[in-house]
Amino acid sequence: MSHVIAVCTHKGGTGKTVTALTLAAGFASAGRRVLLVDLDPQAHSTIGIGVDAVEPTLRDFFERHPSILLADVIRHAPSRDGLDVAPSDLRLAWTAEGLAGRPKKEDLFRRALKQVSANYDVVVIDTPPSLGVMTQNAVTAADFILIPAVPEARAADAIADLLELVHLLKGEAFSAFRIVLTRFDGRKSRTNAAVLAALRPWEGHLLRSVIPQSEPLNQAQMARQDVFRFDPSSVGAQAYQDLINELQSL
Repeated sequence: MSHVIAVCTHKGGTGKTVTALTLAAGFASAGRRVLLVDLDPQAHSTIGIGVDAVEPTLRDFFERHPSILLADVIRHAPSRDGLDVAPSDLRLAWTAEGLAGRPKKEDLFRRALKQVSANYDVVVIDTPPSLGVMTQNAVTAADFILIPAVPEARAADAIADLLELVHLLKGEAFSAFRIVLTRFDGRKSRTNAAVLAALRPWEGHLLRSVIPQSEPLNQAQMARQDVFRFDPSSVGAQAYQDLINELQSL
């Protein structure tokens, strides 16, 4: 299984953040040492896993590195053994804008991650719904890209846009990416069939695991818990466990 997993898409409403934090929690519950990195200024992974976004955060790292190191912002998730978090906050959006003209801006996080990566079995990176500098840093640092996609109009366009960026940063030969269908509604048979047809160019990269619509996934976020702690018997928790098992088998 890959060591650094970036969960990426610039399309909103795909369950990207839920996927990132649930994977991190699931790997940790299996006994792995996990770092969850929240590169999204909305900080939903930070908040959703129960961490308060108090200074220093990743905004301070990007703005004040090397006087503040990545290790300086990492803290332990309060309700999950083996899980650490590099938290975000809204100010990271302003910092990202300031990095736009900086040389090798997309490589900042990868170089910093090398200093702490030996402490972890798995690093999971949550990204903003954009193709900007924070997503570029995540893609550059990752050795595996997970793309959540909701079966709806323009899903294939969003995947194509992201993969154009991935291949620009990592080379055309890079193939360590997979697509996972999220917020799946089996009742929408015609829509699902049309989307699957549109995804046929990446058929070999489409995971078997499917994440259905599941209210406990939303409720867990409101409770600032991962779904494995909030409702481990729910359909959503079982689907994410299937996804974790499939990723571990790759």
